[in-house]
Amino acid sequence: MAKGFIKKVLVAINGRQSSIQAAMYAIMMAKTYNISLKFVYVVDTATIKFLSMNKLLVTEEKGDFEEKLREGGKHYLNYVSMLASTKGLTCQTELREGGVFSEILKASQDFQADMIILGGNSDGKSKHSYKEQVMSKDENAVLSHANCPVLVVQKPDIEKLFKIF
Repeated sequence: MAKGFIKKVLVAINGRQSSIQAAMYAIMMAKTYNISLKFVYVVDTATIKFLSMNKLLVTEEKGDFEEKLREGGKHYLNYVSMLASTKGLTCQTELREGGVFSEILKASQDFQADMIILGGNSDGKSKHSYKEQVMSKDENAVLSHANCPVLVVQKPDIEKLFKIF
């Protein structure tokens, strides 16, 4: 039997439902194929800095805003870690700060990931609408610049499958 060529998977978590669904998909994949998982959440301090420099965010509020994003990131990482543990898996989590796509790519390299998993659009709109974006600007940048395969999960009914998995 051939050895699996995907041994480590990095999953980008951003708080959107689609990223939680991507985490569920990755957990099922990891359990099925004995894959190591790492979840990463990036506090977008690059955008906060830009907003602050352009006077769109008051400097006094900057620290509070960053702290709220850190707390939110920790919450989401704890949640996906708990999801993995319900399926008998252990995983790594990491909270990073900086530009979203560059930090995801750095985390992927640091983890030596064989694949990156992102959540797609799961808002239920028609997939044929030209106005609909399947991925954010940062997710598109990850897709364009990653040194490994990138899987975009678009499976809105994944919760049902995850429960019985």
